[in-house]
Amino acid sequence: MLLAVTTALLIGSTAYLWRTSDAWESRADDYEAVSHDLGSDLSDTRAELKATTDELSAVQSQLSTAQARIIELANEKAQIGDDREAQRLLVDYQERISSAAGKVALALDQCVRGQNQLIGYLQNAELYDPKDLDAYAADVQDLCQAATDANSALQAELSR
Repeated sequence: MLLAVTTALLIGSTAYLWRTSDAWESRADDYEAVSHDLGSDLSDTRAELKATTDELSAVQSQLSTAQARIIELANEKAQIGDDREAQRLLVDYQERISSAAGKVALALDQCVRGQNQLIGYLQNAELYDPKDLDAYAADVQDLCQAATDANSALQAELSR
């Protein structure tokens, strides 16, 4: 009788340990899948961060080039002379250039600020919904495209 009870307990505990082992194995598989997905997301986020940082550097370079060119052109135009008509044309030209330069500076500033904010979000991407990050990245891309367009308009104005 004792042997039967011991055998029953042994079989019961073996079944319990078997089910527990299967449950842990299943849970380990789930954790492995989740960690693979997280690793993939992290890799994608790092690639986006690098691309955004590279784009930010390019935009800052464009801003520096535009500012240097504006100063250069303003100096060239200032040497035209004292002739009233030349001065009137110069004032008109400088107003157009200043307006275009202001638009470029504002658009580039918005682009740079947006990219800096995006970099901050991407550094803590786990805190945000990926769809929201993608939407914000698209908005920043639109801001940077507006800056590029404003810069193109300025360059066209400068080449007149």
